[in-house]
Amino acid sequence: MQITLPRPAQISTNVRFALHALANGIALRASALFTPVLAGAWAERMFLTPPRPRQEPSAFFDFLDARSSFVVHRGRYIASWRWGPVDAPAVLLVHGWGGRASQMRGFVAPLLAAGYRVVAYDQPAHGLSEGRLTGLPDFARVLGAVARHHGGVRAVIAHSLGAAAAAVAVAHGLHVERAVLVGTPSDFVDYTRRFARWHWMPERVRRIMQSAIEERFGVRMADLEIERLAPQLRIPALLIHDRRDPVSPWKQGAGIARAWSGARLLTTEGLGHGRILESDEAQRSAVDFITGRSAVAAPALPTLPNPAPLY
Repeated sequence: MQITLPRPAQISTNVRFALHALANGIALRASALFTPVLAGAWAERMFLTPPRPRQEPSAFFDFLDARSSFVVHRGRYIASWRWGPVDAPAVLLVHGWGGRASQMRGFVAPLLAAGYRVVAYDQPAHGLSEGRLTGLPDFARVLGAVARHHGGVRAVIAHSLGAAAAAVAVAHGLHVERAVLVGTPSDFVDYTRRFARWHWMPERVRRIMQSAIEERFGVRMADLEIERLAPQLRIPALLIHDRRDPVSPWKQGAGIARAWSGARLLTTEGLGHGRILESDEAQRSAVDFITGRSAVAAPALPTLPNPAPLY
């Protein structure tokens, strides 16, 4: 049996993250005793501030063959890249929270080979894009702005919070023909509770934090539940979710698939939340679905029953 140990750099990063969370949790709990409103405002900023992972030097080469441009959204410059001829139908690649456009690079070559133009971008407050605070409604609005800027977007392949943003954008009028959503979270109120437990946050402070986030974006978190939005979504969709995803529970992806008429759920094993993007199975299934080469993507299939079938 071969045992794979984490790299020293990974251990160091995990330890630093845990110590940082512990320090923030102690400070939050102390401030909550005296000024819960201030603690809630501090917690809101923590919740909406994405991590800044170290960029691998090799990521620079992921964009050497792309044309770069910036999309201006609410005064921020959003970095984007394009591969393929400008008049070809486009597929938009959307990364998730704490991620970067280069994570989606594995989908580029097979999509180009299938005759598509490919567009990727860094989310606000991520990578080369400007911004300091962001969240799901912001992700969805920026996604729409990037799609309009590049034009001709026929499909979207999205990961994690970016996948939730794609569903929200479609529900609010983004016109695409197909969507592939990988590791999609659904219940964001539940995520605020998990965030609060991780940071030792009292429930009163969590509620203040949630209210502040809802006021900032002008939308209730409950209205962003993807399983609740799914019945409004009429396009064919493929949800790819790992059974043991530690970030977005598999049951949330399965729930979205059951509620979304015309959706299919592909379950993987042992790929987790991030490595699934590097999986040949996920990449091949996504591109086959977008191009219509797979049986699951055949337009002649009847309306799928609930629950959506596994394959």
